[in-house]
Amino acid sequence: MPTYIDITVPLTTDMLTWSTHEQFEAVTRETVHNDRRTRVTNLRLGTHTGTHVDSPFHFDVGDQTADQLSLDVLMGPARVIDLRGIVAITAENLAAADIAGADRVILKTDGSQWIRTGPFPKVPPHLTEGAAAVLIQQGIRLLGIDTLSVDHPESGAVHLALLNAGVIILETIDLSAVEPGDYHLTCLPLRLPYDGAPARAVLRTL
Repeated sequence: MPTYIDITVPLTTDMLTWSTHEQFEAVTRETVHNDRRTRVTNLRLGTHTGTHVDSPFHFDVGDQTADQLSLDVLMGPARVIDLRGIVAITAENLAAADIAGADRVILKTDGSQWIRTGPFPKVPPHLTEGAAAVLIQQGIRLLGIDTLSVDHPESGAVHLALLNAGVIILETIDLSAVEPGDYHLTCLPLRLPYDGAPARAVLRTL
C-alpha cells in the first residue's frame, strides 16, 4: 500500500520567516448564538509564508502568477536527493547525484533539522548558479528544497535562472521523515493571482 508523507510546514505564529517578511498571525473570534458556539479565524500571512511556490512574477521575469502555474508540473513523479552536510550545492554535487530523467527534483539538506523550530543559520543550504545551470540543462520542471530559499541570503541569481527557464520553485518543505528515492508529488498552491502562494505538499511512495 502507498504511504503518504505530508511535507508541508505547519503554519504557526512562531514559525520561521524571512526577517523582511511579516510574521504569521492568526486571530480566532468566537460568537454564541442560541447556545451554539462558532469560531472564525482571521489569518495574516505573506504569499511566501511557510511551504509555498514561487511564480515568475515573484522576480519580475514574466507575468505568470501562482494561479497560472501548471498543475501538470505541480503533480507527478519526483526524485528526492540527499545532499545533507552540504551548504553551497554545486554543479559537481548534482552531477554526482542521480537526477537523470527526473522531471521534479527535491533536495533534502540539513534544512529539515531546523525548518520547523529554528534557529535559522546565517548561511543556510542553497544552490550555486552552476547547480541551477545543471538542473536547467537536465530539463527539470520543478525544484523543491527544505530551506526558506534556493538562493544564498544575499543573492537572487538562482531564482532568476530557474524562473527564467520555467522551473517552478517549491520552498520551505519538511523532509525529515522522507528517505531519498522516487515518489509521486502532489503540490497544490492556493489559487492566488500573485507572485507566490502557500501550498500543501504531499509525497506518495510508489
